[in-house]
Amino acid sequence: MLTPIAYFNKNNPDYFKSDYWRKEFDWHVTSIRAILDNEVYLGQLVYGKRRNKSIKSKEKVKNPREEWIIAENCHEPIITKELWDTVHRILSAKHRPAKNGEVQMFAGLLYCADCGHCLTYSQKQRADGTYHGSYSCWMYKTHGKEYCASHYITFDVIYDIVLTDIRRNLFRYRYDSKKFAEFLGSKYKSMTDKTMKRLESEYGQKQRRCDELNRILCKLYEDNALGKIPDSRYELMTAEYEAEQAEIRKTLPGLAAQLDELKRGADSSAKFINVIRKYTDVEKLDAAILNELIDKIVVHHKEKSDDGRTYQQIEIFYRFVGKLDAAIEKAA
Repeated sequence: MLTPIAYFNKNNPDYFKSDYWRKEFDWHVTSIRAILDNEVYLGQLVYGKRRNKSIKSKEKVKNPREEWIIAENCHEPIITKELWDTVHRILSAKHRPAKNGEVQMFAGLLYCADCGHCLTYSQKQRADGTYHGSYSCWMYKTHGKEYCASHYITFDVIYDIVLTDIRRNLFRYRYDSKKFAEFLGSKYKSMTDKTMKRLESEYGQKQRRCDELNRILCKLYEDNALGKIPDSRYELMTAEYEAEQAEIRKTLPGLAAQLDELKRGADSSAKFINVIRKYTDVEKLDAAILNELIDKIVVHHKEKSDDGRTYQQIEIFYRFVGKLDAAIEKAA
């Protein structure tokens, strides 16, 4: 595909004299990133990304994302929301190359079951020159065992577990797609009902508190105007209540968006099936497959059973539908 400047050159061949501008397919990384971050491809228009620094200044400064005005469904999207989310999950993960130059495919997907932090990757070189990779809890590596346990697991073990689980679920879908869809539908409905009730309760509590703070602030104003409370006390109390109200108002749009997403996203099982439908089987893993299929992987610390064997629990949460099976146990 031609770069924008190459397309311009094609239509205006005599405009640039230098050959520097005639690299037809030399896309710059910033241009590609700008395209990947452009909400227009989702059918959205975004306003308010920048504003004047002050009333008297024409200098522009960036607005925080929560202050943007996003108009949805303005035109036909050319990519799906699922594809957009997959790409940005990959972009948001840290991709620092390991010692052998490879970028870890599990970046941003592995989490500690106890403290919730990501697992970090490390490598050691074997005597034969190959590398042995492993993961452990970031909190443990940074602050020590007083804060968390290691949750150590090798790359080979987590790779085999995830690949086996993905292949098993692909087989279940291919073997009886109707039954698999029914299973996902019933599972999602139960999960959605619980989440919906929790979010509605939280939203209602915060909204009631916000209304209550309005009444308190009005009463404080009246009391101060009538001389019942001094100005210093009024200013102190007003500042505290206004800060609390501002914090609540900041969280309400996010809760409302989650509720709206649940109401509109009752077809999560269908979304997941649309993702796995294109895979007949997966012979090996890579970052694209992992980020398209999996939301997160939770790694527990190793434990000992009554018979003395060591095992480690791994929970795989698939996109849209969460866990599909009981937790996996890997004997060590």
